[in-house]
Parts: sequence; structure tokens; C-alpha cells
Amino acid sequence: MRRAAQLVAAFLRRDFLVDISYRGSFVFTFAGAIFSLWSLYFLGEAFGNASPMIKAAGGDYFRFALVGVTVAVPLRAGMAGVTRRVRELQLMGGLETLASAPVPPFGSVLLLALYPLLQAVFHGMVMLVLGILVFGARFPGASISGAAAGLLLGVAAYMAIGILSAPFVILLKRGDPVAWSVDAMTFLLSGIFYPVEVLPKILQPVSALVPATHALRALRGALLHGQGIDQLGPELAALAIFAAVLTPLSAVVLRLCLRQAARQGSLGQA
Repeated sequence: MRRAAQLVAAFLRRDFLVDISYRGSFVFTFAGAIFSLWSLYFLGEAFGNASPMIKAAGGDYFRFALVGVTVAVPLRAGMAGVTRRVRELQLMGGLETLASAPVPPFGSVLLLALYPLLQAVFHGMVMLVLGILVFGARFPGASISGAAAGLLLGVAAYMAIGILSAPFVILLKRGDPVAWSVDAMTFLLSGIFYPVEVLPKILQPVSALVPATHALRALRGALLHGQGIDQLGPELAALAIFAAVLTPLSAVVLRLCLRQAARQGSLGQA
């Protein structure tokens, strides 16, 4: 346990030192967050608050969209961070080391993607805090435990999807169709910027197959309506099923892919 903690700390420290060497990135993070929140705020002021669906979901468009962005940023960026790190490792010729390391490939990829994931969660929290401090968003009676459970399970599901898509990066040596498809479905169907109920009837059941839909419902229920873990049971259960199914599946697929690439002698090819 102690060795594992030291290994995690070493990975985080390395990536943090690399990140802070680019000091302008923090400035652009805050600037980008402010401009994004302004856009949401003006949309709400223009026409968002009159919708009965928005009122039922949380009362005003800005808070509805703010929660959507706060959740979507770590989910989508966490998934993309996995494939990006695997591709970087491939370009540097490090996949052979990954395949032969004493740590299982699943664990190695998790360590590689851990800092981008934490960074994405931080960016999401920055947007939430700025929405509260700068734009006056209020969440009276919010359930922190319910929000934390929804975010944790959502991140677990999307990390598993990211690892499941990593074999496509290894085999195709380019972008992969899995991450692209899930990201597109997340953006379109999960209800980040608008309620799922505005989708055509044929697409509304499909949205239930996107983990972010359940994560957004859980976070909005917790932050906008003060619902606790017991009240968020169906959404949290759906996220837990996604994570429980996708995590071992992604571990098996990644291991098989690395073995296949090793037999073909393509691990060292970028």
C-alpha cells in the first residue's frame, strides 16, 4: 500500500512540475472559464429562464448550465486524457515498457491519466466557484455527499471508456472512434446545455445509454434540489453499473491489445 501511494505521488509530482513550468496555462484556464460563463449567463438572460423545463430542472438557465459544464469538463477531459497519454507514450516509444512493466497495463494507464483527470476536476471546480463568486449562482440546501457520489461514479465510468478506447489508439496510431463517438453523444444527448426532454422522442431513450446523462441528473438533483444519496439511488445505480461493467472490460481489452501488438512487433512503431 505504501509503495503504491509513493508511486502515485511520484506520477502526480512529475506531471505537476511539468504543468507549472507553463505558467500561462493557469491564466488561460481562468480566462477561458470566465468567457464561457459569460456566454452561459447572457444566454440565460436572453431566453433561458422562461422555459418550464428549465424551471423544473433548477429554476434558472445559468445554474442549470453551470452544473452541466462543471460535470462535463472532468468527464470528457478525463476520458480524452487517457487516449492522449497513451498516444504520447506511443510516440515516445514507451509502449514496450508499458507492456513489460510489473504494474498491470490497466494500472499503468490509470497512473498516466491520473493527473489530467485531477486537472480536469479542478477546472470544473474553478468554473463552479467562479459561477458562485462572480455571477452570483446560489445552491441553497445542496447535498455535497450526493454531488460527490455522482461525480465520482461518473468519472469512474468515463475513465473506463477512455481505457477501453486506448487499444484503438495503439492499433490505429491515430484518434480512435470510441472516444470520439462517446464524446459526441455526451455533448448532444446527455443534457449539458439543455434538458434531455427537448430531444426528439426517439433519442430520449438513447440518452439513458450515455453515462453523463445520469451523472448530470445526479449532480443537478444534489446541487439544485438538495437530494441526498438515497434520493439519487437510480442515477447512482446506473453509473455504478456502467463503471462495474466497463472497468474490467477495458482492462481485459487493453491487455489483449498489448499482447497482440507485441506479437506483431508494432509496439515500438509510432
